[in-house]
Amino acid sequence: MTRTGQQIENDLYEFLKKSSLPGIISGNVYKYGVRPKDSVLEDAIVKFVEGSDGDIQEGTVVVNIYVPDFDPYGDGILRKDIERCQEIEVAANTWVESLGAGRSDYQFRKAQTIHTQEEDEIRQHFVTVRLRYRVTTF
Repeated sequence: MTRTGQQIENDLYEFLKKSSLPGIISGNVYKYGVRPKDSVLEDAIVKFVEGSDGDIQEGTVVVNIYVPDFDPYGDGILRKDIERCQEIEVAANTWVESLGAGRSDYQFRKAQTIHTQEEDEIRQHFVTVRLRYRVTTF
C-alpha cells in the first residue's frame, strides 16, 4: 500500500523519537508546524518535503534541529553557538548512518551535507538534515 506524505513524515518522526538523538538535545521532537512559537530549546522538527507515488516511492524529508544563539561576551549581541551546532551536526550524522537499520521497507541517504543555517527572525540557527528516502510498498 502506498504511503501518503503525512504517513512518511510520521514514520520518520517515530524513527527519530526512538533514536538516541533526542537525548542529546534540550528540547523535543515535533512534526512540522507544531513547534511552540517562542521555544528557546533545541527542538527537532520533522517535515515531509516531496515524493513520488507507486510501488516504489522516493522523495525528500527534512529534519531541522534548532540551536538558540547566545551572548558569549556579555555584550548583548547574540551569536551562533558554533560549538553546539557542530556537536549536533555530528550526532545527526551518526543518526542518519543508523537510520533504517533492521527495516526492509525504507532506505535513507543524505541528500546533501548536514549543515547549519541561520534563522535570524528568532535569533536561532538550525542544523539541517535533508534526506532522500525510498520505500517499497508492495
